[in-house]
Amino acid sequence: RLSAIIVGAGLMGRHHASAAVAAGASIVAIVDRDQHAASSLAARWPGATAATDLATIIASTPAGVAHICTPAESHRAIGEIVANAGLHALIEKPLGTTAAEAELIHGDFAGQGKLVCPTHQYAFQRSVDRACDAWASESPSRIMFDICSAGGAKDGADLDRIVAEILPHPLSMLQRLLPSADLASIDYMCRRSMPGEWVITTEIEGAVIVIQMSMNGRPTRFNTRITGEQGSMELDNFHDFAVAWPGRVSRTRKITQPFILHSMGLGAATANLLKRAARRELAYPGLRTLVGKFYAAVRDPATVPPPITPRQSIAVAKARDKIMALASYG
Repeated sequence: RLSAIIVGAGLMGRHHASAAVAAGASIVAIVDRDQHAASSLAARWPGATAATDLATIIASTPAGVAHICTPAESHRAIGEIVANAGLHALIEKPLGTTAAEAELIHGDFAGQGKLVCPTHQYAFQRSVDRACDAWASESPSRIMFDICSAGGAKDGADLDRIVAEILPHPLSMLQRLLPSADLASIDYMCRRSMPGEWVITTEIEGAVIVIQMSMNGRPTRFNTRITGEQGSMELDNFHDFAVAWPGRVSRTRKITQPFILHSMGLGAATANLLKRAARRELAYPGLRTLVGKFYAAVRDPATVPPPITPRQSIAVAKARDKIMALASYG
């Protein structure tokens, strides 16, 4: 049974702790600079210790895995402590503030013979699995991501920072949908019309890729539409369900299409909500799957590959760097 330390007692720390327990781990410590926050989260897990100093708790509490759920600027320093202590780590996205920093983090853990994995949970949603299966025999002609987030403070730098932090999600999803593509070597175009409003375009293996990201648009959403000759599929990535529309064309289908699409969407959303409620997975779908796959690789590294390889992780980081430079941000 793996023992896990959660570093960062905020929202993502809470969800990582739940995902770790669902994957069979025990929470042995919660670490946060805010003692009250650490104690509050530790109280949810019997036997967990609350602490404010990571090095001290690692030295005194045997553990196998750390979940680093702190701001990106702290990942390298915290990762170095965790790696030198001989723990594996799941680190919230982005793994590092730059691709160079991500490479250093991977190097720290590789030097200790330990695994480190960025938390690209959207790529491990069931809806993405379904899309990968559906498009295994045909290359799509277009993949469009439509992302609107609540953003937060109405400050330009903050809005652009949030866009840059979200960016690994659509990029990592592209890695799964187009597994032979090397995101690091692709040329991108990026239009930043105002703070928090980015449109990124590229072409991969004959498919047009569009990533629309808005911190000002409403309502909040994360939708992915994949289109090709066989039809289209739309993924609701906030709620993790997919609706597929066959590509057959007729006058009758054109007339009835709005009614068919809405009824299919309602049915898929209802079934998905019931399934997620049964699994007690009410937020961040895909996180439990990613954590479970990572733990499987930790337990049996000789035969189970990591869910995200260092090469894939660094490719996302390099693509992110390219796009941020085009947006004149970072």
